[in-house]
Amino acid sequence: MDRIVVAFANEEARHRICRLLESDGWSPAASCGSGAEAIRTVRKLGSAIVVCGFKLRDITVNDLAADLQGTALLMVVSSAVNLDFCEGDNLYKLPTPISRSDFFATLDLMRRFEEKHLHHAPPKRKEAEQALIQKAKELLMDTNRMTESEAHRFLQKRSMDAGMKLADMAQYILDSYGVT
Repeated sequence: MDRIVVAFANEEARHRICRLLESDGWSPAASCGSGAEAIRTVRKLGSAIVVCGFKLRDITVNDLAADLQGTALLMVVSSAVNLDFCEGDNLYKLPTPISRSDFFATLDLMRRFEEKHLHHAPPKRKEAEQALIQKAKELLMDTNRMTESEAHRFLQKRSMDAGMKLADMAQYILDSYGVT
């Protein structure tokens, strides 16, 4: 799987870029409408190339570039006026309308740089965090008759909805049941 994340606020723009990538044999890892989704996806992948617009639903490309510094390269596809406002060492700018050859030449250059300089393994959880998550899953399985995968998905969804780390949500659930 290619470590390419497509992030545009406009759904049609996301689909167009995904179709363009797929037409040349690239397989995007994810298609996101918000910066938070893109950040989570890049961190899960360890490193990535983000093809995005100037502004997502919740963040501008400058803030996204700052959050992903050292982890991702961003290809910003937008009007020349918007690109004048883009700043960041990890930004590559392509003004619209873009030619297919420019798009793929830039993407290939970014891919080579990303492979050499940015590839990081996704962060591993500490043993204490893993034990905490396992304990919370066991509690959910016992009290709510969930399978392990259902308990894990429940923890993931609650942590994402609350904007918390998975281990912090596990601790919150254990605390709410009075388990230490």
